[in-house]
Amino acid sequence: MVVAGNTPTASQLTKLGKTQSAGCRLCKIAREARGESTDGLAAKTNGHIISAGCKGITITVAAAYYSIRV
Repeated sequence: MVVAGNTPTASQLTKLGKTQSAGCRLCKIAREARGESTDGLAAKTNGHIISAGCKGITITVAAAYYSIRV
């Protein structure tokens, strides 16, 4: 489902009843990898993913960057 060129985020999917949690899945994975609590996750919105607030996206971006052969 794409509306106006935006992919749905967890916060939007929660409002539609398609998912149970609006928490950022990437932040949850990053916290679990560090052995930290997953309580109080930030809502996964486009602003959260684009900003430096999402610690999990840095892992994903770095993995994608270093997997590209130049």
